[in-house]
Amino acid sequence: MRARRGLGAGLAFALIALAGCGGAGTPSTFAYDRSAPLRFADAGVVNHNYPIRIHDVSFASARSGRVHAYLAVPPGKGPFPAVIWAHGSGGTRSDLILPATWFAARGSVQLVVDDPFERNPQLDFASDARQRAAIVQEVLDLRRAVDLLQSLPYVDGKRIAFVGLSLGARVGALLAGTEPRIEAFDLQSGRGASFGPGLDELTWIRRSHAAFLIQDGLHDAVVPHAELVALAGAAPAPKTIRWYDAGHPLNLAANHDQLRWLARELGLGVPVVRGALAGP
Repeated sequence: MRARRGLGAGLAFALIALAGCGGAGTPSTFAYDRSAPLRFADAGVVNHNYPIRIHDVSFASARSGRVHAYLAVPPGKGPFPAVIWAHGSGGTRSDLILPATWFAARGSVQLVVDDPFERNPQLDFASDARQRAAIVQEVLDLRRAVDLLQSLPYVDGKRIAFVGLSLGARVGALLAGTEPRIEAFDLQSGRGASFGPGLDELTWIRRSHAAFLIQDGLHDAVVPHAELVALAGAAPAPKTIRWYDAGHPLNLAANHDQLRWLARELGLGVPVVRGALAGP
């Protein structure tokens, strides 16, 4: 059985030597055709009798197939700021819909996306080259997610943030160095390592001009402490680094810090959606 991607220590450590042999990556690594049709589709609202509507949506991937996402929309005409959420290794888009909805209660749109591995679980056992290609595809799909948000009339396309958990944080570090339209990144339990030549998180994140919140657990049993420290150190200023008395999944204190930080970065205040849960 092949090592799992992202959080799989085997793949990460097998590739880290290659990362030091050149191939830091160029802007063309994550280039794509922004003019390609999004082919946005809305399968309808999946929750009922709740003030924040959660839509089951999809759009064309930058490479192949379709990206599936939950789109949480607060009541009103907007334009609202927006946040893109990326889940961890072995997870699904459902994992982050609850914290995304908490933040939607502050008057913002949330897009919680799947990744190529969720869409095709066989990638977990594919060759290293195919797994690296899937990581590139995920970064490109997240850039397409920005395109989608900017196409929606009720979204303020100049106020977009990103939240990545675990593998999502690693991909977020790559995204930060190539996507200038995202102004703030919250990276939780991210690994400061490399997926291989051209896909070194530390190299890419240093290119960013966004603001960062780095959230890590003091007792993380999944990501080595040195790699948590490495990613936090590589993130450029302005940045806020928070450590928690928690393991890899973090805790309620991290949830509260996340909500406050995102609200400040996107210019939001207290919760404004009446009848909606606004936090743990």
